[in-house]
Amino acid sequence: MNETLKMFLISLITAVLVQFALGPQIMKMQGMRQPVPQAPQMINPAAPQPIVTPTPQPTPQPEPPQMINAPDYRGIPVKTARSLASSQGIVIIEDEQKPAADKQPGEILEQNPPPGAPMATREVRVVVAAVGAIVDVPDVIGKDYESAKQLLEDAGFTVAEPIKKGSEKTPGTVLSQNPSSAKKAAAGSDIQLEIASLPLIKVPKVTGMYLSRARGVLRDAGLELGKRRVREHAEHGENYVLSQEPKEGAEVPFGTAVDVVVVAPN
Repeated sequence: MNETLKMFLISLITAVLVQFALGPQIMKMQGMRQPVPQAPQMINPAAPQPIVTPTPQPTPQPEPPQMINAPDYRGIPVKTARSLASSQGIVIIEDEQKPAADKQPGEILEQNPPPGAPMATREVRVVVAAVGAIVDVPDVIGKDYESAKQLLEDAGFTVAEPIKKGSEKTPGTVLSQNPSSAKKAAAGSDIQLEIASLPLIKVPKVTGMYLSRARGVLRDAGLELGKRRVREHAEHGENYVLSQEPKEGAEVPFGTAVDVVVVAPN
């Protein structure tokens, strides 16, 4: 065997022995090496970014209306019940009328739902006592108010507060009635009367006068001098009437006060 081959075999054997002898130490030393830090990843702003869809929030549901129990409306007039129910957020619905000799017309006899029962809706349906029989309305036009009122009440009607209207007729005379005597009405219903008051008076002009004269003009017309306010004025003297209310030509009842603005004292 030549020298070259010998040298090759010796080198090979030496390398194998070194590998077996020093291999574990070399592996241990390689495991202790620190990892090489990676450079931070750069984000390309031009690159499309992923779209994040937000999670939808649940829609709040309205709370159901609070259940209440039906109040007791029996035994009270339906008009009163409606006012009371309105303040409670309840609607009164009149279904029918029934004769009830011992009850006042319009008094609630029955209701549905009954008192204390839970209400599915905010409505209460009622049955009320029927008004009296349908009767003729007396003719009271031309009569004085007190006589007309007594005649209507004797016939079973009630008389509403009268409407006053300026007229040449004697004050208190009935000028019109509603319903008229040509109609029939339910006993117990209201009759509206229009009665004569003192004639309306046209307000005279008192601007441009001094206060003493204005007072006399108003008195002669059946009116009175009302409130007086003062205002400075460079051209007119003290108590000169600058304006009036009601204005000239307005129609007012007898005895109405007319307010004026006059020039203040110097």
